[in-house]
Amino acid sequence: MNTIQVSENKTLKLTNVLSRRITAEELPNLGLILTQMLNFIRSHDAQPVGPLIQHVCVSTGAKPEPQFYIMQQVNQLIPRLEPQYHMDAVLRARGCLYAHYVGPMAKHELAAQKLSILAFENDIKLKNSVYTIFVNQDEDEGVVDVFMEIE
Repeated sequence: MNTIQVSENKTLKLTNVLSRRITAEELPNLGLILTQMLNFIRSHDAQPVGPLIQHVCVSTGAKPEPQFYIMQQVNQLIPRLEPQYHMDAVLRARGCLYAHYVGPMAKHELAAQKLSILAFENDIKLKNSVYTIFVNQDEDEGVVDVFMEIE
C-alpha cells in the first residue's frame, strides 16, 4: 500500500557518519563511488551500519547551487581519512519536518514534495537542507524517510 506519513518537530541523529560530496560530473559514476566508499570503510576494519543516506543542501547567495552528499553510518570512527571523505562522530538535525514514504521507488520524491507543501501551507520556513534515508529498496516497493530542516 502506498503511503506518506508526515510529522513535525522530529530529530535526525546519526552517529559515526562517513560522508562524501558528489559533484555533478560524478553523478553518472555514483555506483562506482558507492562501491569505493564501502571498500574504504571495510579497509579500515569498520562495517557499514544502517541504510545509505543522501543529503542535499542548496547554498545561499546570488547563485544558489545544490551540494549533494552521500553518507553512511559505520560501527566506529575512522581516524585516517582520505581527502574526499569527512567523518562526524554525531550529526544531529533538530526540529525537522519528517515524511515516511512507502511505495514505488520511482515516486519517492513525492515525500519531499509533500513536506514542501506542508511547509508552504503552514508558513514554515525551511533551510535548504534535505536528508533522504533509503531504508529499504526493491523493484516493487521502497521505504524512504525524509527529513527537512526548519529555520
